[in-house]
Amino acid sequence: MIDLNLCDQQHLNALLRLKESGENSLLGFFLAEAESAKTKLVVATDMARIHRLQGRAEAFEDVLRAIEESAKVNKRS
Repeated sequence: MIDLNLCDQQHLNALLRLKESGENSLLGFFLAEAESAKTKLVVATDMARIHRLQGRAEAFEDVLRAIEESAKVNKRS
């Protein structure tokens, strides 16, 4: 999980700009990669592959969550 309270203001502003600009291509990429990892996870049988896919899906979900929550954290600072 990304702790936005520990991020530099510059990093927080970058996440906020990404959210506010409606940069659909990058957000779409993150969403597609998260969904791809989840889809592959459903059919994976090898435990090493399952663990890698879980980490990958979680990482993309964390980035998407950080982008979504950047406005809340920015208002507090």
